[in-house]
Amino acid sequence: MNMSDFKNFDTRSENRVTRIAERAAYDKESVHRILDAGYFCHIGFVANGKPIVIPMTYWREGEFIYFHSANKGRFADACANSDICITVTHFDGIVLGHSAMNHSYNYRSVVVHGRPEIVINQTEKIAAMRNFVEHVIPGRWELLRPIKDNEIKAITLLRLKLDQVSAKTRDEWPDEETVNPDWPVWVGVIPAVMTFTTPHADPNRNCQPIPSHIQEYHGHDRHQPRYLVELPSNIKIES
Repeated sequence: MNMSDFKNFDTRSENRVTRIAERAAYDKESVHRILDAGYFCHIGFVANGKPIVIPMTYWREGEFIYFHSANKGRFADACANSDICITVTHFDGIVLGHSAMNHSYNYRSVVVHGRPEIVINQTEKIAAMRNFVEHVIPGRWELLRPIKDNEIKAITLLRLKLDQVSAKTRDEWPDEETVNPDWPVWVGVIPAVMTFTTPHADPNRNCQPIPSHIQEYHGHDRHQPRYLVELPSNIKIES
């Protein structure tokens, strides 16, 4: 078996990107990086014959995406018994070209198809929730009140194997202008990033100072735009 088989997802043709296919990626490193940078996904499922898409928190462990919901409800029931689609998107900037048709957005995205499974074992559920908390705020779990049995029983934990997966990224300057490249208009990219500001302490429930790991929290998205990384060193960006 070729080593590349372990580095890439064997995505079926119906799940592969066809529109601007050169922006697609199927390697695990690219997919993991995009998933690990996020906090919210959108999950599409069918309930009572109708398509529904809802935002949901998620996290990745190995080759699985985990998410959870209330123990009883149409979401958990629908997801546990049918195929679903999970999407994650990061908005990275506004792309301003010479014409209206050359405007775009820079983004990173992942689309996953499959049928999730419910995690039943209570010990596994607690371990997964710990990983969730530690993924978002490293160091937080050990400071928290221990989770109670009735709390963990009140949630349905699901996981979807990363099998039918595609990533797609636009991380570029505006498309080349061929009609009138000398048209006098500013052309470039307005970058967009998620930032975290000063924490707000709940005035009714705090008797502790803000811990350093919260005060200094900056998230976990370390994306560097490819169009800047690949820029020759002798070219300077005008801001």
